[in-house]
Amino acid sequence: MFVPLDKMPNPEEFVPTHKSMVLHIQKNPVSCIIDPNSKLSDFESLLDNPHVKAKLVGFLNKDEEIGLLIGFKLIISSEDKSFEYTVYPNEQLIDTLIFNDIICIINSEMDQLFSLKINTDQFVKTKSEFDKFQNMLK
Repeated sequence: MFVPLDKMPNPEEFVPTHKSMVLHIQKNPVSCIIDPNSKLSDFESLLDNPHVKAKLVGFLNKDEEIGLLIGFKLIISSEDKSFEYTVYPNEQLIDTLIFNDIICIINSEMDQLFSLKINTDQFVKTKSEFDKFQNMLK
């Protein structure tokens, strides 16, 4: 769900926690979140687990110096594990995420730890609203 941070009760929950990047796998761009502190074994219990849930919340944040920033919080959880990532990605990553509906968690060595397919319908709304705002500033 898209929400401006100034309308949220706890905006401090949306401080960036991880970096992101676009990798090209077999010439196809893939949106990735870098989790340097995790290992493949951290995600093994999530594989083929029917109780895994993922939630993507897109948001806008206004910075006095930089202007309007777009970000998202990704929460992946099961009965016994939970991972949370707050990211302020570049436009290329957002476009890749919207186009492919896939996001990967990678480590510092660029090894894929986990990937998931997500529904970005609400995030598209966020991106279009961001573009509309940018056009109004011109």
